[in-house]
Amino acid sequence: MTARALGALQLAALLVSASYGIGFLFGSGEMALTQGMAGGLYGVATALGMLALAAFAGRLWQLGVPVWELFGRAFGPPIQRAVALLSLVWMSGVLAAQIAGGVAIAELIGLPTPLSQAMVLALILGASRLDLRVASRVFAACLLASAVVLLYALADAGGLPLYAQSASLFVRDLGVFSPGRWISIVLAVGLLVCLGADYHQFVLAARRPGTAAAGCALAAAALIVVAFLPPTLVLALQGTGRLDGLADAKQVVPFALGRAAGGLWPGAQALLLAALSTAALGSGAAIVRAMASAMAAALPGARPASHPVWSVAALAAGALLAARGQGIVDTMVSVNVVYLASVGWLFVLLLRGTSLPAVKAGIVMASGLAASGAAYLAGWAGWIGRDADTVSLVGGLAVSAIVGLICAAGGRRSIDVGGLQR
Repeated sequence: MTARALGALQLAALLVSASYGIGFLFGSGEMALTQGMAGGLYGVATALGMLALAAFAGRLWQLGVPVWELFGRAFGPPIQRAVALLSLVWMSGVLAAQIAGGVAIAELIGLPTPLSQAMVLALILGASRLDLRVASRVFAACLLASAVVLLYALADAGGLPLYAQSASLFVRDLGVFSPGRWISIVLAVGLLVCLGADYHQFVLAARRPGTAAAGCALAAAALIVVAFLPPTLVLALQGTGRLDGLADAKQVVPFALGRAAGGLWPGAQALLLAALSTAALGSGAAIVRAMASAMAAALPGARPASHPVWSVAALAAGALLAARGQGIVDTMVSVNVVYLASVGWLFVLLLRGTSLPAVKAGIVMASGLAASGAAYLAGWAGWIGRDADTVSLVGGLAVSAIVGLICAAGGRRSIDVGGLQR
């Protein structure tokens, strides 16, 4: 049983730290180059997801287990294992973001692309074999250092007045996105926050149900504040011409932070880039370990989670997605929607206190995966335009909902998974 000792402020700090990573930092900056202040959409979507989590955080706290364990109670162990296996989909997208971030930094310091890719993959694989309990603190400290430099860089670039207008500029620049695209980003990121076991572990550690809800709400408020920092820095520097000649949009935040650090003392730029690299490698290693555990859990008896074959398989999946060349946020969103379309309808049934036999639940999940996956591959092939993520999410959810309604007719039953029954 998780020790329940966290206050609202402690919980909020942990939730924000779990959200603020390389994907958040580099992805928001990359988007800001073309979408302006709307580059903060990823952070805003995370905050909206945190608000939604606050709405049922008290109930989750009372149940005492992450939502994924409830899938097993409602639909049986095979479905729980299938959900664990499908979680590899969204984790591959997050891993790809860390790989892309690491490669961007390596290229920024002058390494050729093939060498950068090979080096980042090798270092993440090596780090994943280490004991990360102590190392994780180092990775967190590196991200904290980057946050401090980010604030300094923003002030140095004269961006504080621009930041004061960030909310209104965000609303104005949101029109750069097609409605389908920004809706898919908000849904994909926000729903994953609601379903993420990495967030649930902190919610379950709150002192009381009310504390859990309050902590999520505070985290949402803090994330709104943080969301506009990277795009404000990019826009402030863009207006002065200091970003002219930048080779890759993914490099904009490490370039800006390294430039700001270089003005503090000799060698600070190299130190800051090393810290960002360490954070990217550390996050990537943690995800590789989580993916290895998920594969081992989904295929019991095959090999233990510590076997290197799982780590290599996880890294290969992330590298394949990173090689697609999408933007950092787009990479994470595009695979998030496949995962959410697969499990979304079963999650709705779970919240309604309704169950299906394992076979029918598996059919529902497979139908959503097939429809959403087909749309994703069509988008990859260029057969669907910019709204491929929206088609993938809405199409997968619609197909799984139709199949779910057919399967539920005459075969549905009420369940009570630890008080979830209404």
